[in-house]
Amino acid sequence: MDVKGAFLCGDFEKNRKVYMEVPQGFERFYPSNVVFLLLRTLYGTKQAAYRFWKKLVAAFRAMDYERSKADPCLYFSWTAYGLVIWLSWVDDLFSTGSDEGLKVAKEEMKKRFDCEDVGELNEYVGCKIDYDKKEGALKMTQPVLLQSYRDEFELPDEEPPRTPATPGEVLQKGEPMEPEEQSKYRSGVGKLLHMMKWTRPEMLNAVRELSRFMMDASLAHMKAMYRAMSYALSTPNHGVMLKPNRKWDGSPDFEFEITGRADSDYGKDPERRRSVSGYSTFLEGAPVTTKSRMQGCVTLSVTEAELVSATQCAQDMLFDMRVLESMGLKVKKPMILEIDNKGAVDLSHNWSIVGRTRHDSIRQSFLRELKENGIIELKWISTDDNSSDLFTKNLPGPLFDKHTAVYCGFDEYMN
Repeated sequence: MDVKGAFLCGDFEKNRKVYMEVPQGFERFYPSNVVFLLLRTLYGTKQAAYRFWKKLVAAFRAMDYERSKADPCLYFSWTAYGLVIWLSWVDDLFSTGSDEGLKVAKEEMKKRFDCEDVGELNEYVGCKIDYDKKEGALKMTQPVLLQSYRDEFELPDEEPPRTPATPGEVLQKGEPMEPEEQSKYRSGVGKLLHMMKWTRPEMLNAVRELSRFMMDASLAHMKAMYRAMSYALSTPNHGVMLKPNRKWDGSPDFEFEITGRADSDYGKDPERRRSVSGYSTFLEGAPVTTKSRMQGCVTLSVTEAELVSATQCAQDMLFDMRVLESMGLKVKKPMILEIDNKGAVDLSHNWSIVGRTRHDSIRQSFLRELKENGIIELKWISTDDNSSDLFTKNLPGPLFDKHTAVYCGFDEYMN
């Protein structure tokens, strides 16, 4: 649902007076020393967004909805028709639940705001959303953004690559291009960043590498960007697939399963010698979080780099858990976090701190306490089965397809 004129709905705080000059074109109707006193918030005022949000929160409270303590833009209510959830993004409202529950909820919202009911969610922030109710699967793609690659950039006319980046390649600094070409590069990488964030998790590592050279890109970087675009254009039906392993029965006693996988690539940055973290979290087997990022510190061993990535993944798993539990749902404990480094698993299972690991004791203790409290437990997984390997390095075709299928499902582009 879309709230019409949302920023006109808010009221100013008590005793706050805000004035505006006479709008352009209306000066002839008023003396030169006249200003207007605003009785409501107006588009362009600093208070408008916040005051509308306050009014929205009050509306949900009046509708007997609670606000999640984990996510301030999530509202929920256990109704006679089951759990009904609302999400707000400025003036856009997304609701989910049973048909009967949503019908009642939408009517209640229409009593409080002038809303447009735009129906089922099939497009948002440039993403096309295909929902297969029979299969219980949701897929997101970005065909419009893909078309802009072809329209705005001079892509090479050659056979498209099988992967978004050359396997095993690590981009390094080179001779910077001219300012005009730099601008084109930044524009292209910006589009790729939007795509990899919303719909193309298999491109995370390749685009992360490209984004490191936004100010001093070379011809090699431009070539790498064109390769990533050509790959995306040759696989238009690729997109993140949300297909849970189980179907929720609607009961508050159902235990949801949250899992995670973490990996790292040690000393990946040839200049600063920092490692790359790659990790993903899953709810009932459907990907929730996918991340590829340069670590914020220099680690002293492969094990320590894996420990950093595992800690970051554990933090996201905890957030996923708190969102569900804030709505009165249950999460199966301990949640399983898989990594492919036995040393990091061992460090999380014991309380011994010696000279070689003392500098990292806080991170180790964090994981150990989660295990002791029965919240998260680390388990070893082979590298070939660790799908987060996709987010730390540029993989060759067969392994790339195998891990991509975890996030995008099997499709016609895979051998």
